[in-house]
Amino acid sequence: MPPLARLYVRTAFVYLIGGFLLLALIALDDWLRISRWLGVATITQLHLLMVGWITQLAIGVAYWMFPRLLKKNNPNPHGSDALAWAVYICLNAGLVLRLAAEPFFRMTGQSWLAALVALSGVLQAAAAVGFGLLIWARIRPQE
Repeated sequence: MPPLARLYVRTAFVYLIGGFLLLALIALDDWLRISRWLGVATITQLHLLMVGWITQLAIGVAYWMFPRLLKKNNPNPHGSDALAWAVYICLNAGLVLRLAAEPFFRMTGQSWLAALVALSGVLQAAAAVGFGLLIWARIRPQE
């Protein structure tokens, strides 16, 4: 498994653990009223699991397992390392930004927080487009 694919998969597991820990805190908050932030973090928690865990795991496995590029003397048969890193950075920056901004936006409705949530969406969309560009040439019929 290429090192970058391992990083995607390991990061996905961090989001899996973080998402379920946040879910446990949200459940405890229903009972103990720990923090107002936890009361509005449900959508963010689901996003951590769906994008952080499932999507990131799928990207890492696809980067690793999809057919290699066929060019002779290709130093990187998985595609552009720079693009793969850009996808990783955009996806994770968007997720962390959403985790930090969305619950506070839901509590306050402040427009600057809405802008941060929107930016998190743009970063994640950029990651999706980048992943499409990275993997597109590797989707081909069987040889």
